[in-house]
Amino acid sequence: MTSSYIVVLVLSWSLPMLLPVFTLPAPTGKFKIGTKYIHIKTDRPELITQDQKDQRELMLKVWYPAQITEEGLEDYLDKGSRLGFATKYGLPAWSMNYLDFIKTHTYIQPAIAKGKFPVLIFSHGHYSNAFGYYSLLEEIVSQGYIVININHTYESTGSIFPNGEIKLYNTTYDSLSNNSEQAEMVWNATQQFQQAENTEEEYQAIKDILTDYVAAKSIQRWSNDISSVIDHLENDKQLSFIATHMKKSGIGVFGHSHGGAAAGQALLDDKRIEAAINIDGTQWGDMINSTLNKAFASISSAWPEEHPNFNNQAFRNKSNADFYNIRINNTGHSNFMDIPLMVNVPAINEAGDMAPFKAYEITNSLILKFFNKYLLNKQNNIYAIENKFEEVSIQTVF
Repeated sequence: MTSSYIVVLVLSWSLPMLLPVFTLPAPTGKFKIGTKYIHIKTDRPELITQDQKDQRELMLKVWYPAQITEEGLEDYLDKGSRLGFATKYGLPAWSMNYLDFIKTHTYIQPAIAKGKFPVLIFSHGHYSNAFGYYSLLEEIVSQGYIVININHTYESTGSIFPNGEIKLYNTTYDSLSNNSEQAEMVWNATQQFQQAENTEEEYQAIKDILTDYVAAKSIQRWSNDISSVIDHLENDKQLSFIATHMKKSGIGVFGHSHGGAAAGQALLDDKRIEAAINIDGTQWGDMINSTLNKAFASISSAWPEEHPNFNNQAFRNKSNADFYNIRINNTGHSNFMDIPLMVNVPAINEAGDMAPFKAYEITNSLILKFFNKYLLNKQNNIYAIENKFEEVSIQTVF
């Protein structure tokens, strides 16, 4: 047998165990779910590519409450996301074909449901599947929200544009920007942070890297992406189909990991944003030098003892508005995305001990209670979730 045949044989045998056909949680809200892909062009320079003439372009996936006639359900992940995921993990493109068997609950471009709905903007994790958050987003939309899901070009696994071009994660930019000097800077700061004997020493150790490290520059770029989306939401004809269905209650922003930090930065940067949630992201950027005056929540997984908690210092100035510091025990970093379902190996998927569906239920309960309270003015007691789920611990930060 040739070596290539042996490789294919091994992959064909092992991949179904590593990457199983899985079931997504069924949404519990009263609304059906529709999506539409939108391509926007900004007037901002594209800093990641080599061509100085390039301008920043983004693909958006708009999830919305829908009225269904004869529309079909969409496939799980688009071609760009699939290719990017395979490329990231060194797998052949065909290895993602099994995703054709995953049943979503999301319909292809149906009409939007009657009524008006609050708008949320969602930002994904760094080098992750931008649209691989069905377990969260389908539930949120089924409860009566419009969610605009950003794909941060060149910083997700992959993004496919209307002309068929796929822009994968830009490894060249990553190697140039996140170089040895940057690595040494963050390593030294982390060592000083872990050796600190009090909070002031912790602050002195990391106050500069939280704003100067390459991650902080990326967070600012993503915050600008979020603001560009709001600009287009106000003026772009492509998004007019949701314009008359938007509640005038302000915009909420949330994100996971790097995207969570971008949500926090955007809350500081853009006055049009009313409230934000950072889901398990280190808060790089200007938060360490700022005091919030709008509602904010930081939801974290059960970080191990050896994980340096920079957020204790990033949020040191606290807030003049409601600020929740929430921990979900027995979870890992990937429990807020679909990865625990996609990758059936705990040592690889970075999930915690909690069953994936329970983690999604808890996270969605927190997200919905938070935005129902601060966008819809519902009298929600967010602390009640502690009584329902013993894994949840909530502190209010003032």
